[in-house]
Amino acid sequence: MSRNFSPNQIGVDQRLVDQAGFTLVELMVAVAIIMVLLLIAVPSFGDLIDRARVRGAAGAAISVLSEARGGAVQRNRDVVVDFKGTGATWCLGAKSAGEPATAGTLVDATLDVACDCSTDATQCKVGNQQLSVLSTDYNGVTLSAPPATDFNFDGRFGYVQSLNANTATFTSPKGKYTIQLNVAPLGQSSMCIPATAPAIPGISSC
Repeated sequence: MSRNFSPNQIGVDQRLVDQAGFTLVELMVAVAIIMVLLLIAVPSFGDLIDRARVRGAAGAAISVLSEARGGAVQRNRDVVVDFKGTGATWCLGAKSAGEPATAGTLVDATLDVACDCSTDATQCKVGNQQLSVLSTDYNGVTLSAPPATDFNFDGRFGYVQSLNANTATFTSPKGKYTIQLNVAPLGQSSMCIPATAPAIPGISSC
C-alpha cells in the first residue's frame, strides 16, 4: 500500500534531517574550545599534584614523629628516630628501645638502637606499629638538612634527647614548594613554609 505525503509534511521532515547533528564548523569550534580548556587546566593540575606530594611527605613525617613521641610516653620506653639519606632518596623511621636481657631489669640507654629504614623499614616499630616514611611513597620529593644523627624521645616525659638539629626541609618534585619540618625540644612536631617559598593553604609561614 502506497503512502502519500503532502508537500508541507515533506518540508517538515527535510528540515528535521537538516537540523540533525553538527556541522563541520561547529565541530571544529567545539574541539578548539576543549583544547584551550585543556591547555589552561593541565598546568594547574600539575601544580596541584606538585603541592600535594610535598605536603603529603611532610605530613607523613609529622605523623611518624607524633606517634613516636606518644608511643614513648605510653610504653614508658625511649623511642629512637632516625633520618636516612638526602635528596630524592631518603626515609624516616622510629623504633622503641629493646627488651632487657633479664626480666625486671630497668631499660637503659644501651637498648636504644635506631632502625635502618633504608635497608629494612619493617624494623622500624613502636610496639606492633610500623613507623616509617619512604621517599618512594612520594616520588620526586627531596629532603635536605635533616638531623645528622638519630635522636630519642624520652620514655617518661616525651622530650627530645640530644637533638643536634631540629629542622628538615622537604621540596616538591618541581622545586616550587618547600615545607620545613620542626621538632621542638619538648618533642612537639610541626611544619611551616619558609619566607622565600610560595604559600600553601593551611600551613603557616615560618
